[in-house]
Amino acid sequence: MTTQDGGSWYETGTEGMGAEQQRLDSQQGPGRLWIPGGKAKECVFVDDEPICIHEHNPKMNGNYRNQMTCLQGVYDEVVCCQQLGPSSRYYCGYLTVVDCSEWKDQRGNTHQYELRLLQMKMKALKKFRRKKEDRSSVIGTMWNFVREDDRSSTCGDEWEFRRVVEMDKMFPFANFRGTKLIDLWTEAEEKPETMVRVKHWFQIEADAEGKLPKVIPPFNYFEILKPKDPKDMRLHLGAVEKDESSPSSNGSSGGPVKEDQVPF
Repeated sequence: MTTQDGGSWYETGTEGMGAEQQRLDSQQGPGRLWIPGGKAKECVFVDDEPICIHEHNPKMNGNYRNQMTCLQGVYDEVVCCQQLGPSSRYYCGYLTVVDCSEWKDQRGNTHQYELRLLQMKMKALKKFRRKKEDRSSVIGTMWNFVREDDRSSTCGDEWEFRRVVEMDKMFPFANFRGTKLIDLWTEAEEKPETMVRVKHWFQIEADAEGKLPKVIPPFNYFEILKPKDPKDMRLHLGAVEKDESSPSSNGSSGGPVKEDQVPF
C-alpha cells in the first residue's frame, strides 16, 4: 500500500531485512578510543595512513557521541553546516588501533584487545605525523597514550613507544564489539549475511574458497564514515539540542565542543 504522495510505509516479505541490518550497523559502528583524564592506555596501530575528513559533533540525546561527516563538497545542499553553523565543522583523521588495556564496563564485564577507531584532530594529527616520520611506519607498534586531564585531547597528550608487536600472535585475542575476530571470521565463512557485515566493518576480502585471512584489518572507513544524504541528515539533526554553552556562528547549537565533552 502507498500513501497519497506515492511513498510506502511498509514492505512485504523479508527482503528488507538486509537493508535494516546495514542501517543498524551504521548506527552502532565501532567503538572509539577514549582515555579518561589522568589515565593511560596501551594501543597498537593497525594502519598508519589516516583517512581525513571534515566533521560535526552536535549535542544530541544528552551527549556528544554524534560525529557525522560534513556534506560540504559532497552535496549541493550542505544541511549540517546550514543547521549547525559552519564554525562547528572541524578537521580530523581516523586510524584503527587495538586497545590492549583492560577495563570494565558499567555492567562489570571485562574488556581487552578491542579494535577501536582512533580519532585525531589537528594537534594530534601533527603529533602522529612526527611519530611516523621518526619510524617510517608505526603499523604493528605499541604505544602508551597518556591523557593528563579532561582538558586534553581524548587520545592523549603524550605517546610513548613501547615495542613492536607480532600481529599474527595478537589476532586470536583481538575482538570487535565483544566478539573475537577469529570467531567472527568463522561465522562469516559459514553465513553470507555475516560476511556482508564483516566487509561493511572492515577492509578485508575472502579468498577463492571463501576464507578470510587471519589478520587484524583496519576498519572500512569508506562505509563507517560515509556521509548521510541531505534527507537523512535533516532527519538525523532533528534531535539536536539547543545548548547556549556551545553556540555556532548562526546562533544554533552544534558549535565546537571541548575534548572532555566527548566521552566515547
